Amino acid sequence: MSRSEVSRKVALSLIIGGVCLWLAAKKVDWSEVGQALRDFDPFYLVLAIIISLLIQVFRAWRWKIELSPLRALPFALTWQVVAVAYMMINVLPFRLGEPVRPVLMSWKSGLEISAIVGNWVFEKMLDAAAMVFFIHITLVIADLPAWAHKASTVSLVTFVVLVSLVVGFWLKGESFYHKTLRRLLPEGAGNKVHGILVSARKGLQILPDKRLVAFAFVVTLFLWFLPILSSYVLILGFGFDLPFAAAFVVFVCIGLGTALPNPPGMFGVFQIAAVVALGLFGVSKSEALAYGILLNAIQFLTLVAQGLVALPFLDVSLGNLTHASVERATQKE
Repeated sequence: MSRSEVSRKVALSLIIGGVCLWLAAKKVDWSEVGQALRDFDPFYLVLAIIISLLIQVFRAWRWKIELSPLRALPFALTWQVVAVAYMMINVLPFRLGEPVRPVLMSWKSGLEISAIVGNWVFEKMLDAAAMVFFIHITLVIADLPAWAHKASTVSLVTFVVLVSLVVGFWLKGESFYHKTLRRLLPEGAGNKVHGILVSARKGLQILPDKRLVAFAFVVTLFLWFLPILSSYVLILGFGFDLPFAAAFVVFVCIGLGTALPNPPGMFGVFQIAAVVALGLFGVSKSEALAYGILLNAIQFLTLVAQGLVALPFLDVSLGNLTHASVERATQKE
């Protein structure tokens, strides 16, 4: 995209963040927000910070696994690159920091950017599968009307079947498709499904070792479970009498918010997500806003702190990273 398009999207992300924050704070008693923050148990704050720091450790570990077919990289390097990259993703609006990770790893490891980007596509497939899995789990365990619970159960079963089809095609190839879906689907629908399966298999073949793919996915599930655990720890810290399902709902609402053009630090998005999610469980808007402010602060500050710690070891400047990131974003595919 052009620089003018980047500028428009940056402006849009800032507007969206401001609108979300305004909606979250509208008609809120700020004295109640302050009281909720003062009443928060500091023990759970320490625990939430530790969990937030572990998220980067799991990200770096997973990336080391994913890059292992290309080169055996030290964990320290993958952690340093991940820490700096996610700091830039959170500091720059509209996720303009996304290109930092492949660019920086290429600078420090000598790997081709195209190979690293191919690996990134595979990682996004894992993330998408994990996100959909947790969304369905949320729908199943949340306190929903009977009809909604049945619908979510059917949806979860459908998702598992689709994943099974992708895995079957990945493992068995064309023979699997001809023995199953081709016999069941009309020609037009069958061709479309076949194209989707081929694309999915190309992404999975980034890692030639099937056990390595399975291991990477297990690590992905643990990685995505940590934000849910962190959300629940904060629920305990505020003293909300809520089930663990509430943390899943917070996670899903924040995840849906990431589909928006993100402002720096996702300020506003976290707050409106917390207000909506906890409001479903009867938490007052003031307390939910206090929760969203603290959750956002922990996420943002731990990411920035780790990035600043890792930056000197990589011997790069924030200016060079920002320039490279914007340049990469403005390049046409």
